[in-house]
Amino acid sequence: MTFTYQRTIRLSETDATGVLYFAELLKLAEEAFEAFLHTKNFTVNDLIENTPFLMPIVHAEADYAAPLKVGDVVDIELCLGEVGESSFTLQSYLLKEGVEAGRTKIIHVVISKETGQGIPIPESVSTFLEALRSPQCCSES
Repeated sequence: MTFTYQRTIRLSETDATGVLYFAELLKLAEEAFEAFLHTKNFTVNDLIENTPFLMPIVHAEADYAAPLKVGDVVDIELCLGEVGESSFTLQSYLLKEGVEAGRTKIIHVVISKETGQGIPIPESVSTFLEALRSPQCCSES
């Protein structure tokens, strides 16, 4: 299953040509992930303050397929890609009127707050990530 988050492109997210600034694609993907966490009654603040682990991003990539302009409404489809012992990949697809305008791939690693070293993905995290597992997502990119 994927999680879909709808969003309108804002003026502050565009460059001088009126098109979505390249770094904003990654920010939109992270915003969708944060919205997904909220549906699971989990927030980034909970993660930072109430768990013994963190999930920093160690790799991010973005590809553009079509320009997004101010006022465009996009659906951001978020799904779970590869999962390792201590890492997981989130993929997102930005769709404008059902047509792909961009995609991202973001890899998070779970680390101990105490040591800064990688640790196995906690069961609590695995549980909510499984809600994003989709056969289509894993076969893409």
